[in-house]
Amino acid sequence: NVRSASAKQQGLDEQALDDGIYNHAASDVFTDEEKAIMRYVETIATDPDSFDDAAWADLRAHLSEEEIVELGMFLFMNLGFHTFFGTLKFYPMFAPDGRLVSQEESERLYGDRPESLQSAAAE
Repeated sequence: NVRSASAKQQGLDEQALDDGIYNHAASDVFTDEEKAIMRYVETIATDPDSFDDAAWADLRAHLSEEEIVELGMFLFMNLGFHTFFGTLKFYPMFAPDGRLVSQEESERLYGDRPESLQSAAAE
């Protein structure tokens, strides 16, 4: 049961998704580049002021300046959208099994208030 239809289409399985969310630093599923990207995303999403010179050097060891800008813009757009949708009580369009669902069904699936990944990451 893969939580994301697009992830499943890209060949990811439950183990890769769990490792990406909960254990990317120690996982053997991801490359060093992918781990550097996940460290960047996690830090920028939860504590951007702590992203220091060493963190920049780590990211630059794997990505070009253009790739860093592209990743940063993608992250900025997604964090902004999720923050905005959270204020609207907007529920995910897809069920955990990948089916497209109505807002009413999504509310039944995800509870009376959808949780942000940001709040879980900050704990």
